[in-house]
Amino acid sequence: MKAVRWLFLVAAVLFVACGPKEQNGDAKNGEQGQNTDDALAVLPAGAIAVGTIDGRAFFGSATFGADLAKLVEKYIPIGDEAGFKASRDVDRITFASYAYSGVDVAAVVVGRFDEAKIKAAAASHTSTKGGNVIVASQYLGRDVYTVSNVGFTLLAADRAIAGTEAGIRRVLERIKDKRVKRDLPQWMIATVETQGAAAAVAADFATNPMPAQTLAQIPVPNAKDLKAARIVATFDQGVKIAGALTFPDEATANAASATVKQAGSYAKWLAVIGVRIQNFDVTVEKADVQVKIGVDDQSLRNLLQQLPQWLPQQQ
Repeated sequence: MKAVRWLFLVAAVLFVACGPKEQNGDAKNGEQGQNTDDALAVLPAGAIAVGTIDGRAFFGSATFGADLAKLVEKYIPIGDEAGFKASRDVDRITFASYAYSGVDVAAVVVGRFDEAKIKAAAASHTSTKGGNVIVASQYLGRDVYTVSNVGFTLLAADRAIAGTEAGIRRVLERIKDKRVKRDLPQWMIATVETQGAAAAVAADFATNPMPAQTLAQIPVPNAKDLKAARIVATFDQGVKIAGALTFPDEATANAASATVKQAGSYAKWLAVIGVRIQNFDVTVEKADVQVKIGVDDQSLRNLLQQLPQWLPQQQ
């Protein structure tokens, strides 16, 4: 349960503080010669995982967008006091995870931001709808706002950096030192930039092995051998998910595919809550276990309506 609360807190900061767009969209402190509009150039090298979420695609869905908006806005602890409504104001999130001090996250959030409201809420110690307050501090000449030890800072009227304190600081140091350029591996960038993807994630476990305590919680015999993962979600009469899990060799991939297929056999139990998994397909291509899954629109609506009873209640 503690892990779930942490996940929602990170999600809250990734969506944080969007409001009416200011007229001046120029980047603060004038990073001349640096393309801070390129999220993948702003994020530091050495990422364990990199991903993107198209907020407009998810919230704009004619079938499940309204249900998703209700769920997100129920759990995100920041609202009108910061001029924020996620379903209205978040366009895209590009994020990366690191191992600076435990698990750290840095994200570029594109949307609309009301800095005046954010400053006023921090200055007056206004209680957010989650019961916390927005605390302002300074780092490298920028205002950094923190809610429950996770924070954000504005680069421009339509762009923010959010995440853990260490993640935000590494991004701001990168901008200050004029090191903004694409340093992430090309295969990770290619996954995140998949044409038409509503969401995409690429993880590198060869360079950044999963900690032993994390491996112990994954009920997959071959998890320790996993070298990389790529997942792409697209919308087409529901959501279609295509993933590839990379192992050291074909023999290990074949062994792992049996476990993945077994997990897929349990999907029939989701029908009890109205979620139908379609076209669950597992194949092995050299050292990759390739997985394809489809979920129809009505199933997504049913899942979103059921989720609140399984998630921790807002404090």
